[in-house]
Amino acid sequence: MGLARSAYVKEGQEGVFHCFCRCVRRAFLCGIDPVTQRDYSHRKSWLVDRLRQLAAIFAIDVCAYAVMDNHYHTVLRTRPDLVALWSDREVATRWLTLFPPHRRKKDKANPPTDKQISALAHNRKRIARLRKRLSSLSWFMGRLNEFIARAANKEDDVTGRYWESRFKCLALLDDAAIAACMAYVDLNPIRAGLSASPEESDFTSIQQRLRAWHQEMIEQTSIAKRDTPIQAVSTPIPDSTDWLCPIRSEAQRRGILQITTAEYFDLVDKSGRLLRSGKRGSIDADLAPILLRVGIKPDAWVDTMSRFESRFRLAAGLLSSLRRFADQIGRKWLVGLTSARTAFAASIQ
Repeated sequence: MGLARSAYVKEGQEGVFHCFCRCVRRAFLCGIDPVTQRDYSHRKSWLVDRLRQLAAIFAIDVCAYAVMDNHYHTVLRTRPDLVALWSDREVATRWLTLFPPHRRKKDKANPPTDKQISALAHNRKRIARLRKRLSSLSWFMGRLNEFIARAANKEDDVTGRYWESRFKCLALLDDAAIAACMAYVDLNPIRAGLSASPEESDFTSIQQRLRAWHQEMIEQTSIAKRDTPIQAVSTPIPDSTDWLCPIRSEAQRRGILQITTAEYFDLVDKSGRLLRSGKRGSIDADLAPILLRVGIKPDAWVDTMSRFESRFRLAAGLLSSLRRFADQIGRKWLVGLTSARTAFAASIQ
């Protein structure tokens, strides 16, 4: 029996979730349709651009994403603590940016005026509702999927459903589940045989993070050498990670994991090599300590990471986390308890 999403995605409570969606009617997000030979490659950038736009409006962190040919994955963290700090005026500005008033069919909607923002900001009951919506997983995913569906249907000159369902959602209860799921998402193109390495995995968060990190290293090297102005070696990067949740906490921003960015890169890179080579038992000695620190059993890592989506339902995490989750939603048993016992350590050292 299914479970209403509202039973475990609680309004006003922080949570981390693996959200994914698949197309219907042989629709393609990108790539070449083998039947019609039409190229839909441009649609992947639609989804990444929309994720970036929504991340700037909602109090929701985008931690990982991967856009495939006919489906996509995201790891999202709701941040009701952030939206609670926003002024009524900021809530109004963000909402009117998302839903501009007096939208014209042929013209681009103009930015909200000061008068429109002030009028909405003074409606206290309305602002209270919008404050909840701006940290709502369902509202975020709805605005993402609706935008892509409308654009694709318009391009195909058809009507009807574009996605097979609203979206599927898995609660990630602790660092072990988050690390495994993020690696699973970032390595989707490698697992599918579409790319050979993380840096070659187009339209993934890991590629975007690696490009930004590489550019940062170039800039730091230039400053250290003091022989070339930064402007001479630095080029604008369309793949800036400013809108992505940092791996580890920074001065002004909370991270998603208790490991450094370099350690996460190492985790994904070495895991990708294992997936690509087809070797499922050899874990690098340097990789094992990273896994142990987040509560993952090294000997089960490849199987956990490569089959994450099929191993769990509703939630993923340490056995103790899943048991608490089952109590919260009033269930005695969950799909994934056996997988949790196999994949994750009993406790994090």
